[in-house]
Amino acid sequence: MVDRSRRDSAIAKKILKEIDDIRNFTIGMSVSDFCSDEKSQKAVAVTLINIGELSKAFTADFIERHKDIPWKDIQATRNIAAHKYESIDMQIIWETIVNDLPSLQKVMEDSVTI
Repeated sequence: MVDRSRRDSAIAKKILKEIDDIRNFTIGMSVSDFCSDEKSQKAVAVTLINIGELSKAFTADFIERHKDIPWKDIQATRNIAAHKYESIDMQIIWETIVNDLPSLQKVMEDSVTI
């Protein structure tokens, strides 16, 4: 059990780094700034791919304890960003950054053990 808990904590720490990267990529930006900045869009898309991949590595117990996180949506976003990038609606990605990342960040912060 300790190994699983430690593994989940390590994954949470990596996801926190990815969320921090997204914050840095978009700091001071408005939605219109983001939607017109291809470099930031691609940086965020790659980071969302990383978050989606990392989310697949959590233990089943961790996923079960955090049913409020839309794990399937996170992984679906990863798949779209990886395989159908040209079809991504950047307005929706912006809404994800603003509305969804804070709750994911909170769960990850609460899951990191020292």
